[in-house]
Amino acid sequence: MAEPWSGESLQALPTTVLGALGTLGSEFLREWEAQDMRVTLFKLLLLWLVLSLLGIQLAWGFYGSTVTGLYHRPG
Repeated sequence: MAEPWSGESLQALPTTVLGALGTLGSEFLREWEAQDMRVTLFKLLLLWLVLSLLGIQLAWGFYGSTVTGLYHRPG
């Protein structure tokens, strides 16, 4: 049968969580210092920009004449 939660394990939980967060933070810092993370972030942002511009271009190709027609009504 499973052991019930004891007060000691509940008290150790914040320490465990903080230790894990500290480990992740130090790993992130090491990668950032190595500039691997900067290159990855730059590539992701550049990809997002290119895909966004491509989406805008495709949307304008489909709906551009409709939008233009709404703004330039005769009379």
